[in-house]
Amino acid sequence: MLFLYNFPSMFFIPVVPHEPVYLYFSKFYSPLTVTLVALLGTLATEFINYHVFSFFKDTKPLRNVQNTGLVKKLIRLFNKAPFSALWIAGFTPIPFYPFRFLVVLADYPLVKYLLSIALSRTPRFYLFALFGRNVPLPDYALALLFLALILSAYFPLLLHKLKPGKRASPD
Repeated sequence: MLFLYNFPSMFFIPVVPHEPVYLYFSKFYSPLTVTLVALLGTLATEFINYHVFSFFKDTKPLRNVQNTGLVKKLIRLFNKAPFSALWIAGFTPIPFYPFRFLVVLADYPLVKYLLSIALSRTPRFYLFALFGRNVPLPDYALALLFLALILSAYFPLLLHKLKPGKRASPD
């Protein structure tokens, strides 16, 4: 179940958080087991992300985006230290989804990308699992954390839609 959960929580722009789920599973499984299962699911998802985005990379809309000054600048900056940038973004709470696109736009090799994911996410996942194992959190607290993380991600979007002068669209 944990392996499969990685797909919605790591696919392109995630729609659900993964942290509370890792904390939950660490109640029942060792930190090493949670880490390895989470890592395998993450690597599988990132492999798919890379190939799906690569498939669309040469379409006209994405070429137009890739040729903008800002994106060219971001690619140049990323290419100065790509592995370090990926490691830092993968280990810390920095939103990772922009890097999923950037690695493809910068033609960063898949093997190096997956290696950076493995080396950055393994300690991060292990720390979450270790915390979940050693600090017993009740299920309702994990559910509240899950909800808070979802709301914190979507709250700015909701505020933008509800700004005075803007109408919330039905979709």
